[in-house]
Amino acid sequence: MASWSTGTPGSANTSTGLVPGRPGVDVEGDAGYPMEKDANYVAVGAFIIVVVAMAVGFVLWYSGARDGRDYGLYEIYFTGSVSGLDRGSPVRYLGVDVGRVRQLVIDRENPGRVKVIAEIDESTPISSATRASLHLQGVTGLLYVNLRESVGVPSGEPLPRGERYPVIESAVSDFDVLLASLPELVGRASTVLERLGELVSERNVASITDSIGSLQRATAALPETTRAIALLIEEVRATVGEIEGAAASVRSIATDAQPQLSATLAHLAQGADSLAAAAGRIERLAERSEVQLGHFGETGLFEMERLVRETRAAAREFRELSRSLKENPSQILYEPPRAGVEIAP
Repeated sequence: MASWSTGTPGSANTSTGLVPGRPGVDVEGDAGYPMEKDANYVAVGAFIIVVVAMAVGFVLWYSGARDGRDYGLYEIYFTGSVSGLDRGSPVRYLGVDVGRVRQLVIDRENPGRVKVIAEIDESTPISSATRASLHLQGVTGLLYVNLRESVGVPSGEPLPRGERYPVIESAVSDFDVLLASLPELVGRASTVLERLGELVSERNVASITDSIGSLQRATAALPETTRAIALLIEEVRATVGEIEGAAASVRSIATDAQPQLSATLAHLAQGADSLAAAAGRIERLAERSEVQLGHFGETGLFEMERLVRETRAAAREFRELSRSLKENPSQILYEPPRAGVEIAP
């Protein structure tokens, strides 16, 4: 077998050779350490291939992300904070992705505004009536730019020119309204919390506890109250029955007394007729006996005076009877109470 020696400045000579029966294996040197002749080019080549593949994939991904569409650049100016909007945030037209936010900078002419440069698909119908506003992406807190057509604004005019690109005017969005109303909402929330604290104060809690106790006591006494109401209803029903019976009795009494009332009225009518007949006889007597008036004055004057007195007495009794019946009609049905005799002590 062949062998050779190598020399290294400052070190002893080292003899190398091949091991019999094991081609390609280095012969151990004087120090006893193996040494490889060929480097591991396979690993290096694999690493290079992976890096190249990643670069190609990135290029393909970036090219695919643009969807092969042509984009135009526009300037949008928003007043106030745009927190939640960043590079790469979507630009949507009526909810459809049409581009991305490319840059956000502070407006140099008006530091209170933010200039947003957006790249938008050129096929998007952008006009002078298009308005841009900020909207929330769900509950993430991130924003996106939404484009829509404003009603009542002419769309045939060209877009105004900005510093470098056409300008899409911005509009007040729901997000801006929310930010503007936050102080008021916070104030109302504080007021509600204060009132809630007053509501659950110790005094109110004690009052509520007392009210609940009173309600429980009233609920416990409710069965007795219900029974008392039931008894009262029964008593009312009994009273109504008695009233109905009394009404029936009154109707019966009136029915029974009807003949007596009719008879009494008939007697009164007869008395009146008698008085009228007596007056007629007197008048006829006076007309008929003018010649005998002197004789009547001598012999019948006394009788005439007595007849007049009796007639007056009958008329007086008739008036008293009528007045008494008007004041107390029940005396026709019942006997008048007997007058007693007062006995001196």
